[in-house]
Amino acid sequence: MKTILCALALLAASFPAFAQQNFYTATTGDVTLSGAGTSLTIQQPATNAKQVQLIAVLVYCSVACNATQAQNGTAATATAGTASDLLPLGPAAQATIWTASNVGAGTTVGGTLHLAGGAGTERTLDLSQVAMGNTGTGTNYTITVSSITGTANITLLWSEK
Repeated sequence: MKTILCALALLAASFPAFAQQNFYTATTGDVTLSGAGTSLTIQQPATNAKQVQLIAVLVYCSVACNATQAQNGTAATATAGTASDLLPLGPAAQATIWTASNVGAGTTVGGTLHLAGGAGTERTLDLSQVAMGNTGTGTNYTITVSSITGTANITLLWSEK
């Protein structure tokens, strides 16, 4: 994750076009699961939406797990998460974050990511070619870790302009 944050900081400092963008991160944190799964959703707000450019998602599982991606499900309403802005600090994120998300079924994208599990098993997915529209709460992206007994962590990086 430090590699992603360092690369993002260098990228933002290197190109003047990025000066108009604000960068954010959100995480589920380490979630202890017992025969359950967890999801993280980024979603446009009902009003004041911005153009959201996804950058990367980092998925960690302490045991073997599967992670799936979906987009444009029925709007999530629980559990609200926190978006943190990255340097240089800018305005608060307009996109909303939902951890332990209850987003409705959306369109499955990207196939299933299989993680073998064990100490330090994580994968970073490059989402830099994925931009979300700005048409309200039905515009969202969700990544879900399947039912496991272990620890999972999902961390998302994105920009808004």
